[in-house]
Amino acid sequence: MWTEFTRADIERVKLQLETRRSEMLARHAAELAGLDIEEAELTILEEAIEGLVRKFNIGGAEVVKLKAVAS
Repeated sequence: MWTEFTRADIERVKLQLETRRSEMLARHAAELAGLDIEEAELTILEEAIEGLVRKFNIGGAEVVKLKAVAS
């Protein structure tokens, strides 16, 4: 167990924390970018479905159920 801390010990720990923080922020930024992409894809899908509903005059249904086509 340590009984003394030197200035170098404190600086080393601070540097380790800064490194971990930077790595964490980079991971979070990557996750947010991935979520932004997924949100954009969902928006495109939603707009496509809305376009089909308008084009084929499908009204009155809040949810459109899609059936899987058997091969």
